[in-house]
Amino acid sequence: MFTIPNLVSLARILLVGLLWWLILSGEPGWAAWLMVLMATTDWLDGWLARRLDQVTDLGAILDPVGDGLMMASAVLGGMIRSWVPLLVGGLLLMRSLLVTSCSAWVGVRTRNQIAVRWSGKVAITFLYVAIPGFYFSSAAAGAVRDGLAAIAWIAALVGLVFYWWSGARYVRDGFALIRREGLESS
Repeated sequence: MFTIPNLVSLARILLVGLLWWLILSGEPGWAAWLMVLMATTDWLDGWLARRLDQVTDLGAILDPVGDGLMMASAVLGGMIRSWVPLLVGGLLLMRSLLVTSCSAWVGVRTRNQIAVRWSGKVAITFLYVAIPGFYFSSAAAGAVRDGLAAIAWIAALVGLVFYWWSGARYVRDGFALIRREGLESS
């Protein structure tokens, strides 16, 4: 239960409090650097779990909880501070709500989880560039701000396309899993 990967995931969850403090304190640059660190721990905990053969049921819960808390906090906090565009934040939150609801529904109906797809991983990678990018651009001035904002927008648009595409496939997979479970139990 107290494996190194699980401790890394737990640390990411605990860092959400510091992220909110930085957001509410009006520190977009420091909040962005913290998001970069937190995104690195997301990659690190999975790599460590596989490398050390320490994949656990607890880790399967902690990792997505940490990811969700970090992303939701960064998006909501950024929208509150006007660091993250409302359109980007709204589309991210709507898709997250859709997939979370589907996942919960499938879990209750089938006691199974829907497999993660590569398109979701690609989406998260782009969004891990976009959201801190918007924060960094808010902390910068002039041409640097404009360049960072352009990179953030490009990453956000590509990330949102993959995010919604993977979300649609995730929902489709959920319905297929429920149908399959229904046929097997008949």
